[in-house]
Amino acid sequence: MLKYFCYTAFLTFFISVFYNYSYFDYIKKYIYYNKNNSKKLFSPEELRSYNGEIKQEIYLALLGNVFDVTKGAQHYGSGQTYNVFVGRDASRNFIDGKFNDEDISDDIIGLDDKELLSLDKWLKFYKKEYKKVGLLIGKHYDDNGSLTQYGKEVRSLIKKAYKAQGIEDALKKKYPPCNIEYDAIKGSRVWCSNRSGGIERDWIGVPRQFYETGSQSYRCACISKEDLNLGNIKEYENCQLNSISCYLGNV
Repeated sequence: MLKYFCYTAFLTFFISVFYNYSYFDYIKKYIYYNKNNSKKLFSPEELRSYNGEIKQEIYLALLGNVFDVTKGAQHYGSGQTYNVFVGRDASRNFIDGKFNDEDISDDIIGLDDKELLSLDKWLKFYKKEYKKVGLLIGKHYDDNGSLTQYGKEVRSLIKKAYKAQGIEDALKKKYPPCNIEYDAIKGSRVWCSNRSGGIERDWIGVPRQFYETGSQSYRCACISKEDLNLGNIKEYENCQLNSISCYLGNV
């Protein structure tokens, strides 16, 4: 019994020292990270070496996630179109299309909702098509493999963008976009059908200027008779009140 007690006390003391003594900090990080992620942490300098030349593998980072794109060497290899993304995080350039070295940036603050959603689709594409091999220490992840404050903010913005898209989709379903065409002589024409805007429904509606909340701009929307008194819609000039088709002239 005494022997068991001594063994337990020693083990407890050893664990306490192991998890508190600074000498073991690196080991703790290594064990914690690999247990929870089974992925490698890359410094920016280390990632740069995975360019297909210094190291034969070709890696790139997107939103701090590192992917092995070696199998796509025909696109990412030296001299190829997307080689600009190799060995670094060029998240912003997936959206702005700027491929010059001086324009490369991993800063995506300032992108609008549609651009953020497009970037997230790129991330999903790489997760599906390529192997994720680790995380990049920098803007998005710290040296423990945890999200930085910047990384958390970016994820929050993307989440808000999806929420805004859901609201926008709901508005388009309730107030479908008009069909639009242009004629050099007659000018622009807007009209409604039971499939206009790609929204199939059992009603047609009439064309109206539809103003988003807090916006000075409008889009053409097909409005049902139940919603004709909404405060954020306006009739088109020279368009009959109940007409499903309106010529707007050369506007």
